[in-house]
Amino acid sequence: MESSSELDRLHFFEQACKISEATYASNPLDADNLTRWVGALLELSQFQSVPDSQKMIQDAISKLEEALSINPKKHDALWCLGNAQTSFAFLTNKEDEARPYFEKAAQYFQQAVDEDPSNEIYLKSLEISTSKGRRRYGVIECDPLVRKGLEKTVRSILGGLILLFRVGRTVLKKSAKLLLLMRSGSE
Repeated sequence: MESSSELDRLHFFEQACKISEATYASNPLDADNLTRWVGALLELSQFQSVPDSQKMIQDAISKLEEALSINPKKHDALWCLGNAQTSFAFLTNKEDEARPYFEKAAQYFQQAVDEDPSNEIYLKSLEISTSKGRRRYGVIECDPLVRKGLEKTVRSILGGLILLFRVGRTVLKKSAKLLLLMRSGSE
């Protein structure tokens, strides 16, 4: 079962897609809107099955290409396109099929850096997108189902730790209050 924060995120990005779609209907030449729409699509793709996620990412890629046809130097769209290509690569089962997507991602990250050379996020994305960078940062190219399972496991562990932290903090606060009451009552 999804946590309430995940459901809130899902709802938020679904609404963002609807707003972007309505904005697109009235102004299809708004490259910023297309880029925002893509951000929401990429977030929503994380909640989908692998085939549905791939479809959403392909839709995001076509919207980014449309945004870039409006403004070819839009560096945030170039960076998002690199992220979309990377996401698609990670959802591809075979390394030889994924490689072209990683290569395209590196090209788009390079173009984003060319447009905004001082942007640290673009620079780090470019570094990580190289095969040397993927090895350096421990990016593991594995079966998407295995990765999804690992992500859910990590989320559930973190969720449990956060819950333990909150419960522990509440217990500590109540214990401190009780201790203060006991001390003030004994004086």
